Amino acid sequence: MNKNKKIPSSKGPLTGVKVLNIGTAIAGPWAGTLLWGFLGADVIKVERPAGEYLRLLFPRQDGIATAYTATNLNQRSAEIDNKKEEGMKAMQQLALQADILIENFRPGVADRIGLGYEALHETNPNLIFGSTSGYGDVGPMKDLAALEPHLQAFSGLSDMTGKSGGDGEMIRFTHLDPTGATFFCGLILLGLIERERFGHACWVRTSHLANTIAHMMNRVAETLMTDEPIERLGSASSISAPNQCFKCLDEKHIAVACDNQKQWEGFCRAISSDELRDDARFKTNVLRVKNREKLAEILQALFETKPSRWWALRFEAESVPFGYNLEFDDLLYHQQIVENEYLTTLHPRHTGAVKVGGLPWQFSKTPAKIDPKVPIPGEDTEEIMKSGFDKNILNQTPKSPTENPELPLKGITVIDLTQGVTGPFLGLLTAEAGATVIKIEPPEGDWAKKLAPETSTGNSALYESFNRNKKIITIDLETKDGLSKLREMIGKADVLIEDWGVDEAEKKELGYEQLSLDNPGLIYLALSAFGEKGPLRNRPGSELITQAFTGYLRTLGEVNEDPVRAGADVASTVTAGMAFISLLASLYHRLQTGEGQRVSTSQLGSLMAIKTLQWSGMTNPDDWEGNFCKNETVGAAYGQRTTDGAIFATPSPALTQEKFFEMIKEFGMYDEFITEKELMDNWWNSFGVGTHSKIAEPLWNKYLEKLTTEQVLEILNRYEVWAVEFVKLKDLIEHPQLQALGMVRQLGDQFYLRAPWSTPWGYPELQSIKYSGND
Repeated sequence: MNKNKKIPSSKGPLTGVKVLNIGTAIAGPWAGTLLWGFLGADVIKVERPAGEYLRLLFPRQDGIATAYTATNLNQRSAEIDNKKEEGMKAMQQLALQADILIENFRPGVADRIGLGYEALHETNPNLIFGSTSGYGDVGPMKDLAALEPHLQAFSGLSDMTGKSGGDGEMIRFTHLDPTGATFFCGLILLGLIERERFGHACWVRTSHLANTIAHMMNRVAETLMTDEPIERLGSASSISAPNQCFKCLDEKHIAVACDNQKQWEGFCRAISSDELRDDARFKTNVLRVKNREKLAEILQALFETKPSRWWALRFEAESVPFGYNLEFDDLLYHQQIVENEYLTTLHPRHTGAVKVGGLPWQFSKTPAKIDPKVPIPGEDTEEIMKSGFDKNILNQTPKSPTENPELPLKGITVIDLTQGVTGPFLGLLTAEAGATVIKIEPPEGDWAKKLAPETSTGNSALYESFNRNKKIITIDLETKDGLSKLREMIGKADVLIEDWGVDEAEKKELGYEQLSLDNPGLIYLALSAFGEKGPLRNRPGSELITQAFTGYLRTLGEVNEDPVRAGADVASTVTAGMAFISLLASLYHRLQTGEGQRVSTSQLGSLMAIKTLQWSGMTNPDDWEGNFCKNETVGAAYGQRTTDGAIFATPSPALTQEKFFEMIKEFGMYDEFITEKELMDNWWNSFGVGTHSKIAEPLWNKYLEKLTTEQVLEILNRYEVWAVEFVKLKDLIEHPQLQALGMVRQLGDQFYLRAPWSTPWGYPELQSIKYSGND
């Protein structure tokens, strides 16, 4: 333990950590904001004098891009020209003082500008260097740029998203950028903990592609472990049924989800149908998924007989997860959002009030904080050039290093009391970092075993994938003997994870206040669906319900048609990523002080934070322009179609108007394009994420559909256009780029996806699930 300093309990868990953030766009800045800034670190964000690309986006509020405002919080802002001697000296001095450096350039760029790991580590051997690139720093695509839509197309996320029988489509919202930043944050925290425990300041690396694939792990497992095809299912789910949206008599859609048998039985009582409950076709979840279309047909006819309010009352009484497809105005005044502060108001003096997502975690001893004051871009330049980081914060005293870097959580014991998706995925992340994870299951087992599709073990692919590298013990917590055994185990543990629901642990005398008396260093992490305050605090949740609540369904599908969900379990895995951050931050605080604490994270809070760019864009824009304003009303996004698929393309900064016109002549569309004055005036924005891309889309499709995907990509790449094809998830597994990243590993006759990071300490040995029976 580092006893050099005592962190005041009123400050965040990362107080005293100094972070130099030279990241750009969203992934880099949001990593600095979300993790280090909110959690108490001293963060300095450095941009080139002209400002970074994010400032150019729409919408804007008082002339400033709302996306820029929302992703540059809780940090000081400097504009420094490192091409000049004075600027480079200032950057080197900042790196000399820092504990962490964050960058998300393409591989080799940091070295080229004199701010690479080797150069900086030579003068500051205590510096942890965090890098995330588009596709990784190895493989045939390592030098390509990657924006959010490129990753949605190439990763297979679009392949699994869309209406049944339709084409794959993209989420019309920047989801992967903040999601990637979340997993990037967790990785850098692992680097910090490794340094504190084992003395090595390492270079830790990940990529946008790796993080995207990791947050789709359950769908990847379906591909790796079964022969079931990846299908687009509209609002339905591949793992359970019924789990989709139904239109009611009042023309409103209600989202309903039965993830386990208990919820299915409650659902049948709610709709007063013993006949459906006893129907052999729907006896088990796997059978209901197999007969999903027939079940949905029966239920849709039933839902149309009553208004949504009727069904809501019935589902509430039977504890069946349900919800509605909400919009921004619904959320602004929703009691659940207000009481948990999942929306908060910034007060930048240069833009006026801006709404952003609130904190996704609550700490009992080291509260995180969003500073409502937002710096004017570059306003701290002079002070930072002169003084650098806060001189009152002493540099960390390095621990005497072990011979080689060690797994950061080696020797840490985690008790995992969770079931389903979020908690087990969180437990897996800790196991991948070296923790000993003991998963406690009831006599009937984790309900996720019964999800679809089944593997050769009889368990679901999700269960097999999320619970490897753990020790599974069965304990009946309904007995005094079982509770006694669990308390004894917790007394020796470092971390406890539970998802029982608000106040349920206290009823078993297993709440944090009770357990911390015997184990004051315990880090207690509670997961919930909707947060620990508000009228929904005890309501069960589900992936679809959270997607609907936070407006994800409003950015998919066609306007006024049946809803479409994101094909991956984005709410569940992002929540695990957020919880991983809070767990590691609490562990870092314990290393400094010896104190444990209670932390809570919810699915609703996590997705509200992820959608912060949407909330800021819709607050009070200068004009109704840009993706964050229009994404709910422009209709499905399929990319540009070719004869044999689809591609997504966006201009690079090197594309000139002259080259653009040469390019569209090759496609044969020049003569028609120049007749459209609006497109001519906005040629740069006529494709990709441009403001006029939807207007130009029919013209692009008309000409690109005459060519194959390979032919289209060959032309685009010659003209400095960033372009990728839409890839099926099954094909991605065999793609040379994914193979180069080394994320898919084999154990026996089975394949597993590993954590999305590249580090000097590597991975623990891959192990299948270990059952220890009754304990």
